[in-house]
Amino acid sequence: MSNNTNVEELFLEKFEKLSLKVEQLTNEISKMKEKLDKNYKVNRVFGLKTLRNSTQLEFAKDVFGIGSPTKRYLLSIRAITEEWKGRKNDFLISIRQQEKETQMDLKALGIRIPINDIKNIHLLTKQIISLLYISCEFRGLAVNDILREILTQVNNEGYNMVQEIKHKMIF
Repeated sequence: MSNNTNVEELFLEKFEKLSLKVEQLTNEISKMKEKLDKNYKVNRVFGLKTLRNSTQLEFAKDVFGIGSPTKRYLLSIRAITEEWKGRKNDFLISIRQQEKETQMDLKALGIRIPINDIKNIHLLTKQIISLLYISCEFRGLAVNDILREILTQVNNEGYNMVQEIKHKMIF
């Protein structure tokens, strides 16, 4: 009998150690999964789901890029109210790949810029105006006339633009 008791005690002791190791491994795996999930959320790309949660801005028309025989590419500036990382009410600058015939979105990649991030909006504006300047120089067009026309249009439609943003976003 004592031999059976020793075997049972030895078995129970080994089982407890094994259970403890399994529990420790389970904790480590859950911590790793949590870390990976957190890392994915921080570095996630804004794609089709975010595009569906955004709305088109009337004053920001889509810009078409060079497409292929079956696909077309669009650059658009949209309004997004979806909350992410404690922020909402951002501009979403997205590039969409669409099927030419059905105009169905296949892929999308977006960059969120908060409305209150004036520094990045200023930088983006400067780069776009630089592209306009370069294009005008190569084409022999007067960039000042185009800029004057754009500023006049923005001044004339500014109130409507602000009202549209206020209407589409929650402040």
